[in-house]
Amino acid sequence: MSSRRTQPARLIAGLLAGLLLAILAVPLVAQPERESHPFYDISKEVTLTGTVSSVLARPAAGMIFGAHLMLDTASGQVDASLGKWALQGKGALSLSAGAPVELTGVMKTMNDKQVFIVRTVKANGQVYTIRNQSGVPNSPQSRARVSQKTTQGGESL
Repeated sequence: MSSRRTQPARLIAGLLAGLLLAILAVPLVAQPERESHPFYDISKEVTLTGTVSSVLARPAAGMIFGAHLMLDTASGQVDASLGKWALQGKGALSLSAGAPVELTGVMKTMNDKQVFIVRTVKANGQVYTIRNQSGVPNSPQSRARVSQKTTQGGESL
């Protein structure tokens, strides 16, 4: 009598074990490849040159969050977003009106307005990295780490 009760339990256990193996056998690489960051697509980067008309440490009404440069270019004025930390901390970008600059980034439409999302700024004989290649703003701490590695000849801590 006890063998009749254990047979269904063994059958269920065997089926569950088979199902578990089938689930684990599905290759994980079959998942779709991760898409590039939807906010910043490095393949669409362009470089703008111009003169700074104003530096906004805080956005004006209707602008996206963070600091902005208003840039006068040959084709008109451009709102260039620098993000939260570009003007803060050690190694921060320091610009004033009238300064010639070269900006590398991606033009986006946000809040029905064209905004240039800046990744790098060339000014004052230096290159400032504002965002990484995924468009994530560099914090003052990450700038300090990069600066520390550079002064140590590229060695890691």
